[in-house]
Amino acid sequence: MDYRTDKLILHYVIEEDLAEVMRTWPSDHSPISEEEAYGVISYLQSNCAKNIAGSIFHLCLAVCAAEDPDTIMGWCGLDGSKSHTEPEIFILLDEEYRNKGYGTECVKELLRIAVEDFSLQSVHGGCAKDNIASYKAMEKGGMVCYAAEENGDPLFRYDVKREVNPREMN
Repeated sequence: MDYRTDKLILHYVIEEDLAEVMRTWPSDHSPISEEEAYGVISYLQSNCAKNIAGSIFHLCLAVCAAEDPDTIMGWCGLDGSKSHTEPEIFILLDEEYRNKGYGTECVKELLRIAVEDFSLQSVHGGCAKDNIASYKAMEKGGMVCYAAEENGDPLFRYDVKREVNPREMN
């Protein structure tokens, strides 16, 4: 299943994506071999199979433009390596696709996926203090900057707001 927004398709990687995985993985774009790309695809699929409601192991999706679904523009997802119930959001877009609103759209869709598809109550995130575009994407996407690491890198959090039942107020 893929996720669609107005501008993007967040895509579970399959074997038909082999050439694009070879071209775009890892994010530094030093091309990898066909064998390595098959390994990446298998690894990503294996990780996704471990995700269940209330718990994210690792969800990594290819980011594609709605008008060009065969070209991977970058990667995004939710990483549960620190906490399966409160994963960290990540977005890695190729330079040519930055500052076009795609990051914000990824954040919004990943938060929606976390809440609606995986029943999560919170998501964490962060970026380098000098990465103003990522900072803005996190905020515009619905996350709140709540602290900073010792080096000044901002930390973000998204919490599901639930209405309080009056009976629970005592």
